[in-house]
Amino acid sequence: MKQIYAHGYTPVLIVILLLGAFGVLPRVRRSTQGEGWERRYFYGAVWSVTAAQTILLILWKALPKDHATDIAKLVVYCAVLIVTGALAAYGVLPRTRPILPGELMVAD
Repeated sequence: MKQIYAHGYTPVLIVILLLGAFGVLPRVRRSTQGEGWERRYFYGAVWSVTAAQTILLILWKALPKDHATDIAKLVVYCAVLIVTGALAAYGVLPRTRPILPGELMVAD
């Protein structure tokens, strides 16, 4: 674990802290203009991974264990990630629409 933190975690942490200090990361800028778009990425990732993992679990239990079904499971998993990611990008999935100025997000 010490090697992981020394060679992996600490350099990434330093880069993220520097990006935040210089205002490059979302929600650390001087202006709030354009905020709300990052929720599309966050909730899109949540929807995509949850759906893909659920379908992969079903396929893992239902299909026999051999090389052909492993490839089929990988293809289906990637397809679900792509489809749900596209749905999130278009704001179709819940909580993936951006917050626009003057719009209440109470019902979202």
